[in-house]
Amino acid sequence: MSTSIFSQEKLLKKSQVFAKEITIIADELDDIVIENIEGNKIEVILLDENPNTHHVFIEEENNTLKVGFKLEFDVYEEPVFRKYITKRLQRATAIVKIPKNKEVTVYGKTIGVVSKNYDGDIKVFIDKGNVKLHEVQRSATVALFLGNVSAKLKNKCAINIKTNKGEIVVNDTIFKEKSSINTAKKTSCNFTVKSMNANVNLITK
Repeated sequence: MSTSIFSQEKLLKKSQVFAKEITIIADELDDIVIENIEGNKIEVILLDENPNTHHVFIEEENNTLKVGFKLEFDVYEEPVFRKYITKRLQRATAIVKIPKNKEVTVYGKTIGVVSKNYDGDIKVFIDKGNVKLHEVQRSATVALFLGNVSAKLKNKCAINIKTNKGEIVVNDTIFKEKSSINTAKKTSCNFTVKSMNANVNLITK
C-alpha cells in the first residue's frame, strides 16, 4: 500500500518494501538521488519545476518493486504545444530513500545520478550523464555511453573499468594510454564501469 502527499512543487510518495530488488525507471527526470532510510518503507520525493506535471508510481511485480515517473499531458491537445511543453517539463528531480540491503537498479536516458553512500548493491544504466556514487558500500555497476563517473570504495573491491575514449583516474593517477583496468580478486565487492566515452574518477584509499 502506498500513500501520496501533494504540495505546490513537491510530491511525496511512500510504500512498504517487501521485495529484495528495486528497479527505478527515471527516463522523465533530470536528476535522481538515492539515499538510505531506516525501516522497511521506500520514500519518493519529487521536486518538479512545473507542479503536478509528473505522476509517480510504485508497484511490485515478480518480486521486484518498480518505481517510475510519467509526464501528464491530459490537458494539452495541440501537437506543436505538446512538443514544446515536453521540453519544459523535463525539469524534475527525484529523491528516493531506500532501506538498506536492497539491490537497486536505475535506468535512465540523459540524467544525473547521485548515490549518497547507499548501503546496498547499486546498478546504473543510462545513455548520458554524470554518476556520483560517493562512498560505495557494497557492489556497484555503471554502464553509460557518455558522461562522468566518480566513486570512493569503502571496501577492497574487484575493479573492472573499461572506457573506449574516456579518461580513467585512480587515486589522482591518470591512465592516459590505458582504457581499461581489471583487478581480479576473490571478493564479494565488485566495482564495474563500462562505457564508450565516459571519464572515471575512482578513489580506493
